[in-house]
Amino acid sequence: MNGLRRVLATDIDGTLVGYGGEEHLVGFFERHADLAVIYLTGRTRHNAETVLRRYGFPTPLAVATEVGAEIYWGRHMVMDDIWAFQQRQDWSPRRILHLLEAVDGVCYRGRSSHWRLAFDVHEPGMVKEVRRLLTGERVAVHLLWEEADHRLDVLPAKAHKGLALNHILNRAGIRSRACFVAGNGENDRDLMQGHFPGVIVANACHRLKASTSEVIWHSSRPGAYGVIEGLTRWCDQGAAKPLLAGAEGAADLA
Repeated sequence: MNGLRRVLATDIDGTLVGYGGEEHLVGFFERHADLAVIYLTGRTRHNAETVLRRYGFPTPLAVATEVGAEIYWGRHMVMDDIWAFQQRQDWSPRRILHLLEAVDGVCYRGRSSHWRLAFDVHEPGMVKEVRRLLTGERVAVHLLWEEADHRLDVLPAKAHKGLALNHILNRAGIRSRACFVAGNGENDRDLMQGHFPGVIVANACHRLKASTSEVIWHSSRPGAYGVIEGLTRWCDQGAAKPLLAGAEGAADLA
């Protein structure tokens, strides 16, 4: 990682892609060779790799997929076994299915991966009932509610982008002040709590836009254009100090 002084940790859909300007962002990365990239996405590994290749985005320092349930390192996408072990410790998909199958108004939709169970929930108030039931049964989970689609995703309790990012930075020995975050969706909220400087792009959901941390920039432009706006502001401020805090971890994993 010699020569790297900054790292962008970013969502993909709606942040890097989907609103135009992707080729301009690729050009920005090419002009800033000292900028490493960590991708944090709800996509599966295969889907994430597909979209990154399609647009020509840089090889990642790391990728956190499934909203942070899995972490892969470097060009060869080496799985982070430490993180995978931590996820498996409290993940009981069969028990979750058994508990929720008897709840009226909650219908199993399918399983997009080992880490993600999807349910149709007829009424938003049922989300609280699901949380109450699972908490009462001491089943730790992370719930993601998509009201427009009446979809409730159930993931491992530690499947959060912010937790995955902290793990990546700690293993790689990267200082938090050298990390800039970007996002647009509900599952990016924990990235925008003020631990890192960052940008919320203009097309972000209302709840994310309500973030008020003084180190988070609200872009006037959507998608990739908003990321460029935020990164340019950050880079011009000279925000980054030396990237490494002293650890060697990521060099061996990449």
